[in-house]
Amino acid sequence: MSPTEDSYTFFQILKGSALFLLVLWTVFANSLVFIVLYKNPRLQTVPNLLVGNLAFSDLALGLFVLPLSSVYAIAGEWVFPDALCEVFVSADILCSTASIWNLSIVGLDRYWAITSPVAYMSKRNKRTAGIMILSVWISSALISLAPLLGWKQTAHTPNLIYERNQTVRQCTFLDLPSYTIYSATGSFFIPTILMFFVYFKIYQAFAKHRARQIYRQKLAVSSHVIRKHIESTILHEISHVLPTSDEFAKEEDEEDCESSGQVENGIGNGNNAIIEEDEEDDESDEKRDDVTSMTTVTATVSGPTDAPYVKREAKVSKLFPATMENPPRAQKREAKPMRSVMAISYEKVKRHKNRKERIYRKSLQRKPKAISAAKERRGVKVLGIILGCFTICWAPFFAMYVLVQFCKECSPNAHIEMFITWLGYSNSAMNPIIYTVFNRDYQIALKRLFTSDKKSIPTRAV
Repeated sequence: MSPTEDSYTFFQILKGSALFLLVLWTVFANSLVFIVLYKNPRLQTVPNLLVGNLAFSDLALGLFVLPLSSVYAIAGEWVFPDALCEVFVSADILCSTASIWNLSIVGLDRYWAITSPVAYMSKRNKRTAGIMILSVWISSALISLAPLLGWKQTAHTPNLIYERNQTVRQCTFLDLPSYTIYSATGSFFIPTILMFFVYFKIYQAFAKHRARQIYRQKLAVSSHVIRKHIESTILHEISHVLPTSDEFAKEEDEEDCESSGQVENGIGNGNNAIIEEDEEDDESDEKRDDVTSMTTVTATVSGPTDAPYVKREAKVSKLFPATMENPPRAQKREAKPMRSVMAISYEKVKRHKNRKERIYRKSLQRKPKAISAAKERRGVKVLGIILGCFTICWAPFFAMYVLVQFCKECSPNAHIEMFITWLGYSNSAMNPIIYTVFNRDYQIALKRLFTSDKKSIPTRAV
């Protein structure tokens, strides 16, 4: 063999191996989706039934179209009977169109479920899914079967679907501008526009929901700051109402200097307030510091008085009523108020008591928010993957399909044409990955299919 022949043989082997693996994967992956949905009734929801129909159309393409197309690509000519050419072309258009329309219907179902949850959910049942599935196959049949139903009779050259080019037989699509526009519009342009529209609306819904979440978080932060400010202001005002420990110490020293022994009765002259004391006032400050309850100081005032201590005491008595466990000695001043810090400390202890509970409650609130945000990010990612793969796979083929009809000189060589054609076919191999592998429920069901794991499967959309 010459080097040229060796290179050609190697290229043919490489091409044949790649096409064989692609056909095998398309059949295997879509069969798994179909089997998993069939064997798990709990997964047979409306969205999953639509995905199952997508898998069925891709499986049909892998079984009836791709094997013939791979032999045609490797051999470089049509080696099968002439009558099979028309069937092959019609089956190709039927399955490819159904696959593309199924992608649009899956997106349309999700769009209605998100934008009109109440109205659509009441109608979202298996009957609705059946109508949507039936509409996909009817519209695909109207496009693919048109040449078999007589459209080709209007062509200037008869039987253009199958033609002879000297000694090489070629099986091509109907070479008629009107049918090219009709089939390209119905098979690609209309479902593509619909798909981009619904997925754009779904993305907008995700974005609006995320914006509302961010707005609510900002409101929560603002209200938290305002609440903290109010608490700080209230405690600040209370600290002005309650005397500080320094004030008490100063007043106590003054009273100790002015009084000696036990004072039983006293009359204020208008600027002073005489307070009953007990002989036990001589006890150390350490005992006073051990007092844990908030106490009131009883003041006996004769006549009008402006004593600030009494005014403050009246306010404090209203704010923090004392609970004295000692009997009638309640009117005796056992210990003076500790300071405003006691009130503040009491509030801090009270807040600290429920701190763990609040943290736990907030963590529970954050968890669903985090899950929701993760689902939204995953949803947007899947949308991008769906549209990206679909556009990359099918846009070049339909661009070539329409362009060649109106510009014969623009026709690419056989290798480029084959690559573009199989790039479109490869979308049927990617769909089961996009729609199922990213879904946890499908993974559980798939695991059950190959193992003895009998875990129950929740009913969520694939």
